[in-house]
Amino acid sequence: MAEVKLVNMCKTYEGGISAAKDINIAVKDKEFLVLVGPSGCGKTTVLRMIAGLEEITSGELYIGDRLMNHVPPKDRDIAMVFQNYALYPHMTVYDNMAFGLKLRKYSKPEIEERVTEAAEILGIRDYLKRKPKALSGGQRQRVALGRAIVRKPKVFLFDEPLSNLDAKMRVQMRAEISKLHGRLDATMIYVTHDQVEGMTMGDRIVVMKDGVVQQIGKPLELYNGPVNKFVAGFIGTPAMNFFQGKIKKNGKIYFEETGEGIRLEIPGSYEPRLSGVLGKEVYLGIRPEHIVLEEGKKRELDSSWPLRVEISEPMGNEVYLYFQSRTSQIVSRVTIVIDPKPGTELKMYFDTTRAHFFSTQNETALFFS
Repeated sequence: MAEVKLVNMCKTYEGGISAAKDINIAVKDKEFLVLVGPSGCGKTTVLRMIAGLEEITSGELYIGDRLMNHVPPKDRDIAMVFQNYALYPHMTVYDNMAFGLKLRKYSKPEIEERVTEAAEILGIRDYLKRKPKALSGGQRQRVALGRAIVRKPKVFLFDEPLSNLDAKMRVQMRAEISKLHGRLDATMIYVTHDQVEGMTMGDRIVVMKDGVVQQIGKPLELYNGPVNKFVAGFIGTPAMNFFQGKIKKNGKIYFEETGEGIRLEIPGSYEPRLSGVLGKEVYLGIRPEHIVLEEGKKRELDSSWPLRVEISEPMGNEVYLYFQSRTSQIVSRVTIVIDPKPGTELKMYFDTTRAHFFSTQNETALFFS
């Protein structure tokens, strides 16, 4: 079994600088878990503590049933793939992949078998005699993956392995790593600042901020039910729109943005859950794909609002529209292919049945829609 358990794990550096605070994560056997968050949030520190490259200040780390706090990295049965590949430039691809096995005194036939098998899986068998400088970025990344695969470890650790690749190669390597996970049936923990990678690759995602775990869940759980404003804004592209204002009632319940901004009717079914904040300031969050062209359709809710286009970004089968209201910048993602000029006024419909509400006190979700 290759379960990984982090129990109240903390990392504090000299001067009291805390990089990770009370981290509690249970990674299931054969799971693909992704740690995401902005730069400096502590995700790489957590990964390095699992690898044994950073000392754990307090708390416990288990791999399987074994406490690993003071076990040397070489004895943890893990393999790590780094952002910069960390290949030996003077060695061939074969020797780079075989190096760790040679140190562990594996026999030549077994080394040959393992390297050849990994090279077949990754499609780099033709490059085994080349040196890293003769390879592309994607090929070097495959070699780094191969060096990890030949070890046949219990746990694979990935530290932003795709950040040095171009956009097209990142998409390709995302798919290859996902297929690799299915083929190896191994436990993988993957660190990235790119939430798109997390959404497309992870069985579950851990969102971190300032060394603290904000939420753990499946990709769609985080997308549809963020527990706070940070998670809501971090997960999703383009990011969720936020408006600050008051929940009011005048026959119907509605949201009125502070500063004479937008005014949107809210479904009556939300009233019981918003009764405690009637007349009070809240944040309303709504995703770009839930702000659509009015198109004159009959709507159950009075939640349309005229907005003037600042920027239009055609994306092929959809377009991102950027607006500036009296108080807020707003982005909409519409699937109808239009390309309005800046200054064009469009009536946009805000689907408040898909809206999220957050406290202005602690930014936690008031309820899940």
